[in-house]
Amino acid sequence: MAQVRKILIADPDLESVRPLSRSLRTRGYQVHYAPDGSRALEVAVLRHPDLILFDEACRMLDARTFINILRTNPRTDDIPVVVSTGQFEADRLRGLRDGFLRKPFNIDEVLSRIEHVFRRNEAAKELKTEVQEIEGSLSQLSIPDLMQILGMNKRSGKLTLERGTERGEIVVVDGRPVNARVGRAEGEKALFRLLVWSEGSFTFSPGNTGGKPRIQRAVDDALLEAMRQADEVNRLLPGLPARNVRLVLAPEADLGQDQHPVTAQVVELLRQPRALGEVLDLAPATDLEVVGVLHTLLQKGVARMSEPERDEGSGPLLGPAELHSLRGRILRGRGPSREATAKLFVCGSGPAVARRLLSQLPGIAAVAAEPPAVRSGFGTLGRLDLNELLHLDFCVLPPAEAARPLWRPFSSGGVGALLFDASEAAVKLAHFLAWDIRMPVVLVGHQVPPELQGAPAGAASVGEDLIEAVRSLLLLALNPAPMLPGVPQAQAPRLDVTAS
Repeated sequence: MAQVRKILIADPDLESVRPLSRSLRTRGYQVHYAPDGSRALEVAVLRHPDLILFDEACRMLDARTFINILRTNPRTDDIPVVVSTGQFEADRLRGLRDGFLRKPFNIDEVLSRIEHVFRRNEAAKELKTEVQEIEGSLSQLSIPDLMQILGMNKRSGKLTLERGTERGEIVVVDGRPVNARVGRAEGEKALFRLLVWSEGSFTFSPGNTGGKPRIQRAVDDALLEAMRQADEVNRLLPGLPARNVRLVLAPEADLGQDQHPVTAQVVELLRQPRALGEVLDLAPATDLEVVGVLHTLLQKGVARMSEPERDEGSGPLLGPAELHSLRGRILRGRGPSREATAKLFVCGSGPAVARRLLSQLPGIAAVAAEPPAVRSGFGTLGRLDLNELLHLDFCVLPPAEAARPLWRPFSSGGVGALLFDASEAAVKLAHFLAWDIRMPVVLVGHQVPPELQGAPAGAASVGEDLIEAVRSLLLLALNPAPMLPGVPQAQAPRLDVTAS
């Protein structure tokens, strides 16, 4: 029989405590209560709860003093403390190891936080033992949590991270990050990129690691700096061209003699036309430093967008007859109308896929500088006008199994799906669109997985060229692939779906 977990609620506000206590008890938790910090400390020592919810309004002991006392007592140093507050101030709450909750309480949010803390603690227990290897999902245990656990247990080894087709690693010695790699980036530059990944999987392999240390920051300092730089980069990026747009130095630019080292790095790279993404990868400086320099160079006219190369083989996505057929198909059964809008669904693991589409697909107009759908994983990313009467809306659906009830109603009007990676969640969503909604699916840079082979409307694989991927998808929508011989519709293969 599973051991009942004990939760201590320290909060003078009984109006908040009563409904929260009822909800926790109905879910099998044993609940203890303390009206102030002094009584909470006594219960913590005597009962050793599995988790404490401590409200900032508690008298006798404030939250940070309470936590510091627990951490100095060997009997209580491992008890997680989640602070609740009605006055949210990011700077004041920063650095709380187990996070915080806003009041009035949202029960679902409280339960989610509690489960997250318990999952993290289970992983911490595994890491305390001399296991050969542990692995898991970043959606259940984030990279910041992993790094803090490794830091607390002073572990050494390699943390390998995978997100779709991307792969990175963080080398840890005695709990401190000493090096990181992702793509062409290494050191702090790579570490800051990896720390903000929120999807994918991880594997920790313990052991001694060689090589010269390239990172000197402690874990907490690295986490705070990574968050700060990510916020600043996201603020500056809307003022820059898309990642695939090539930049070059202006011929008449006055570069001056005394250049900052980062500026000199970027200027040297721009002596030949390079895409923004390429400059970010090749410059040794952090992404924030490079983005800041590019922003200044463009504003001052020192750098500019390169003239696009002519590609004699390029042309419109579809010919006039195909555009007419597609418009007719979209409007079929909808009554008299001139304009037609179709949905193309983007299936992939996380915001990086949506940002890639917006930055690399020529002609697409994002609904906002940073579309809300990029982070939420639900909604419209942008629109591509095929002509004045025919439009394509690129949309995303949340791939999590819990969001499955949304898939059918919001897939109305869809003509196809682009699948950007072979992650389990993305393939499940693409499988639903292919078999249940009868949409064609085109894979970008991947082979067709077994789950999509023989799909009713067709499933095809193309390279990394997004224009070719969209063109192929639209042609499949106009000419659906026939069912495979001997595979009746009722026997279409089903994807094994389990609750996430």
